[in-house]
Amino acid sequence: MPESARARADNQQQDLPRIRAERDDLRSQAQLLARMVQVLEIENHQFKEANTSLRGRVAAQGAVRDLTRRRRT
Repeated sequence: MPESARARADNQQQDLPRIRAERDDLRSQAQLLARMVQVLEIENHQFKEANTSLRGRVAAQGAVRDLTRRRRT
């Protein structure tokens, strides 16, 4: 085996633990990000359901008073 190939193989063996640690860290970060997205999707769905429910209640009540126009006394 030529000396340059041996040196390259040695360097790759030395880099292997660092690269594996980086891979594991990135995997952990990706899993955490996926969980965060999952939670946000659930919350978004809950907000949409609550909004739909509120709109239904407002529609059922009929006209809504305009609170921005107040009587001046």
